[in-house]
Amino acid sequence: MNPELFVVSAETPDLHERIRVAVANIPVSETHVEASFLGRPIRTRSRLKSLHQLLNDIVRYGSKAESRIDLVVFPEVCIPHGWGNILVSWARKHQIGAIVGLEHRVDGDNFAINEILTALPYRVQNNKECMPIYRRKALYSPDEIFILKNNHLKIPEEDRTAFPTSRQHLYQWRGASFAVYNCYELTCIEQRGIFMGRVDFIVCSQFNRDIGYFSNIVESASRDLHCYIIQANDSKYGDSRVVSPSRTEMMNPLRIKGGDNLTFLTMEINLKALRDHQRKCYGLQKDSAQFKPTPPGMK
Repeated sequence: MNPELFVVSAETPDLHERIRVAVANIPVSETHVEASFLGRPIRTRSRLKSLHQLLNDIVRYGSKAESRIDLVVFPEVCIPHGWGNILVSWARKHQIGAIVGLEHRVDGDNFAINEILTALPYRVQNNKECMPIYRRKALYSPDEIFILKNNHLKIPEEDRTAFPTSRQHLYQWRGASFAVYNCYELTCIEQRGIFMGRVDFIVCSQFNRDIGYFSNIVESASRDLHCYIIQANDSKYGDSRVVSPSRTEMMNPLRIKGGDNLTFLTMEINLKALRDHQRKCYGLQKDSAQFKPTPPGMK
């Protein structure tokens, strides 16, 4: 399985050495999710105001060079599909990348489509631009399938004629390489194994209450692929975090859960340190205080 390769190459700040990410800690309402797949998305003024407040807080926090945020990650199915253009405009204006799970949209053939939006800003001379990439979820979870089917909706992945297999994307943006997974996709060994030795980090946007099961998968994936994993979940279930391919006591340098307000935590990820470690052989890796040795077979 070969991932499609999206490359954004323009006059942008180069992130070869480090990237500062923000993990959004926001609640995902099952009422909102249901309203969207029933064709009645809830797009109230108060809900939009809360989203704008969070985006403004992110911009204010990153207004200084030393705390500038490069990429913000949201949970799965957390905003109406029709508001994706708001995130794209915001990303273009402030030159901050955004990865956000969109609520289901239902097409004319009654397929419930779960998509994730990756908005990658860049500059062309003095002009601010943004590339929005919408990718359909390749693997719906059993619970998601059960709920949708019992609401008389169809699942795209079950109709290969109307919906060919949704391929994974490898993003190369501002000198950083990464992949984006939509929740249940990360549980598939084949889906995540294709990026071994090809990414600095993986983003996982999720709406998942089975924290224990998914935690084991995320921690295993971080060490198996030897990369960082940025995970954003519904705030009430929690376990939104950054996972590092390090020993257990250093594996979760950022972790957040709970609260009533929409907020975020930030962390600077040192890409250069990870790459420098990966270039070494086992003899020099085994005594590292920062990272575990790379797995067998990793190029």
